[in-house]
Amino acid sequence: MVIATLAEVVAVYRARAALDPSHVAERAGISIAQYLALEKGTAWPGTEAVEAVIDALQIPHRHRARLAMTGAPLDKYLQRMLHGYDIPALIVDSTWRTMEANTFARALLPGSNRPGWSLMRWILTNEDARRRIANWEDVALGFSGALRDAITAAPRSAELLAIREDAAQLGLTAGISSQDRPDGQVIVWRTDSGAYPISACLATMPSGRPDLRQITFVPRSTQPAPALMAAHSSPAPWYGPLLTDLLSCGLCGLLLSGGGLPVTYGCATGCLPVLIADDLELRIAKKVLTHAFPAQACRELGIAQEILMADGIELELNVPGSPQHALDQWQRSMTNTQRRGILTTTLRSATVSPAPSNDDGVELACNWCEQT
Repeated sequence: MVIATLAEVVAVYRARAALDPSHVAERAGISIAQYLALEKGTAWPGTEAVEAVIDALQIPHRHRARLAMTGAPLDKYLQRMLHGYDIPALIVDSTWRTMEANTFARALLPGSNRPGWSLMRWILTNEDARRRIANWEDVALGFSGALRDAITAAPRSAELLAIREDAAQLGLTAGISSQDRPDGQVIVWRTDSGAYPISACLATMPSGRPDLRQITFVPRSTQPAPALMAAHSSPAPWYGPLLTDLLSCGLCGLLLSGGGLPVTYGCATGCLPVLIADDLELRIAKKVLTHAFPAQACRELGIAQEILMADGIELELNVPGSPQHALDQWQRSMTNTQRRGILTTTLRSATVSPAPSNDDGVELACNWCEQT
C-alpha cells in the first residue's frame, strides 16, 4: 500500500479544485510562503495554517485524522532509531523545541530533554552556548537564518517570535534566509579538558513527519596537514627529491629514482623518458592540493587555526583558503619539508605511464591515503 505524504495530498486536492497556490492561501487566510512550504514539504507552516488549508481544500474527514499529525508523540519506530544511534541526536518540532533526545544528546546538551527546551533558543540566546561553542558567531549566523525561515513559514508562532525578540536584544539579527541552513554546519565544541571536538550538524525530516526535524551531531576530524603544524612540532627537515618512494613506473612497476642537477626522475629499466623534477612535482602538487584542501576542509582548518591562535599557538604557515591558494603557497612560501609533509600525508603513491598524446609524454595516476 502506498501512503501519500501530507504535501502530496494537499497538492492533489489543490489540482482537483483547479486552484493556484495563491488562491488556496487566500482562502485559508495564510501567506503564500506558508502554503508553498506545506505543499513542497520544505517547512512546517504551523498547526493553524495546516488546519486552515485542509478546510479550504475541503479534504474529506477520512484523510484528516492522518493529516492532523502535529503535536502527536513519536511512534515506536522513530524512537528506536533515535536511541539506536551511537552519536548525539534529537528530534525537534517546528519551533525547535525538543520532542525527544537520546543519551548522547543529553550528555552533549544537558537539559535538552526537559519539556520546552529549544535548541534554537539555546544557541541564539544562552550564555552557555557562547562559552561551549568555539565558533559560536558562525553557528549563530546559520541558526538565525533558519529562524527567519521558520518565522516566514509560521509568522504567528509565539515561540519563534519570542526567540527573535530575545536574540535581537542580545544584538543578533536574522541571517540570510536559507532552508535548513544549519544542515552540514561545522560546530567546534569547547570542553573542560581543553580538547576541541568537531561535529557536523545534520538536519533531516523523519519519515512521515513533516512537522519535525531530526538533528544529528556527526563527529568530524580535520586533516593534520604537516605544512600547517605549529613551529614547536615541526618534522625533521627534508632535503631529497620530493617524490622519493612515492613514484613508480606504470610499465615495470619499479620505483623511479631521482637526482642529478637539474633534478630528474627516471626508471632503471629505461621504460620512461627522463622526467624533469620541477615539471612533474608541480603536476602532482596540483592534484594533491586539490584533493587535500577541498572547500569544506579549508573551512574546518581555518576554524582550527583560529582556535589555536586564540590559545597562543602560532603556525608556521597560514591555512589555505582554497586549492589555488594552497598551490600559491606551494610555489612561493613552502619549504621542501612542508611540501614533503603534505605529499606523504595525502598521497600513498603515484604511477607514471607513457602517453604520447600529452605534451609532456606521461600520464599520472594517484593512489590516495585514507583520511581519518
